[in-house]
Amino acid sequence: MVAAGAAPAGAGLVVGHQAATTPKPSASGSCSIVRTPNGDVTLGDFQEVLSYPDRYLNDHCLTVNKNEWHLFGIVGYMPSRLKGAQTAHPESEVAFAHATSANLRDWKLQSDVMQCSKTWPEVTHVIAPYVIEYDGLFYMLYSALDRMGTQRLCLATSRDLYQWERYAGNPVIVPSAFWSKWPGFGLTTPDGVGSYGGCRDVHILRLADGRFIAYWVSRLQERFGRNMVCVAASISNDLVHWQEIGPVFSMKAWHQSLTLEVESPCVVFKDDYYWLFFKQGWWTHVVRSDSPFDFCGYEPIRLGYSHASEVFFWREHWWITHCKTDPDDYSQSHSDLSRGLFLGKLDWPDGGYPSFARS
Repeated sequence: MVAAGAAPAGAGLVVGHQAATTPKPSASGSCSIVRTPNGDVTLGDFQEVLSYPDRYLNDHCLTVNKNEWHLFGIVGYMPSRLKGAQTAHPESEVAFAHATSANLRDWKLQSDVMQCSKTWPEVTHVIAPYVIEYDGLFYMLYSALDRMGTQRLCLATSRDLYQWERYAGNPVIVPSAFWSKWPGFGLTTPDGVGSYGGCRDVHILRLADGRFIAYWVSRLQERFGRNMVCVAASISNDLVHWQEIGPVFSMKAWHQSLTLEVESPCVVFKDDYYWLFFKQGWWTHVVRSDSPFDFCGYEPIRLGYSHASEVFFWREHWWITHCKTDPDDYSQSHSDLSRGLFLGKLDWPDGGYPSFARS
């Protein structure tokens, strides 16, 4: 994501917000609304602008260099069907998709980058990259999976966005065992319900004072509430050395198969608020706070269906991305899950909440 300028610095960690009254967003205009037993699902007006033949695109990021957009993201092959069961393709999610564009509409596919090193902590997969520029160098934080599927955030750098060098001190962010449901701390074996040690889907926001906040997702130990999931954060002065803030938003896990945990956080600054977008269940949600360090106690709003979305301001408009499925397949039941990158607009009036717009 490309932020619309640096955000003001927070005053420090704020805890213990009382439940806040959240103004309801404006109506979704001419966008379709589907009534379901789990609540209304608003469908946005998205246009597919990039596809990967025979592959799928998942969590992704966008960055700009010399007036050229660069996309990086999870890429893989659809599972093969063996004896009636789906088997993961061995070449899925072992490198990052890379594509370039001058206008976000016409894209050129580039060679994949960051092929999985097969060396701890990056043994089986690399997923969910985020790229940000700082002092002429591009920094990529991404999640690396070990043999058991445990996730840790790692760092790589590049001068040109094509050739990347891993940081020798990886991983750079690992959740605290005090609160995170982690192997040996609330998890003894993979439980089939969620990640076996979650630390992924990183998003970075730079504050006006120069510090960087990395938002990422994990699971909470049961002593903090049954089946709770969260967005956590870490802070850094240089994108290399990170100090954990801890969970900044939490909610109960979704109750049926799809996006069970809180995933794909994206934070932007607008109207003197920090706006946290995230995916759970059939919706992209949004919650706002006056502090970048604490969204607890504020009520999230269901924006509508989009998957692994990035939200950014460009050419006088707020934009939102979508990927993986048809834009109306909120339950991921009728499309083949192999769609590419979609682009849509948000209606976001000053002082109000965002809603899907007609393109």
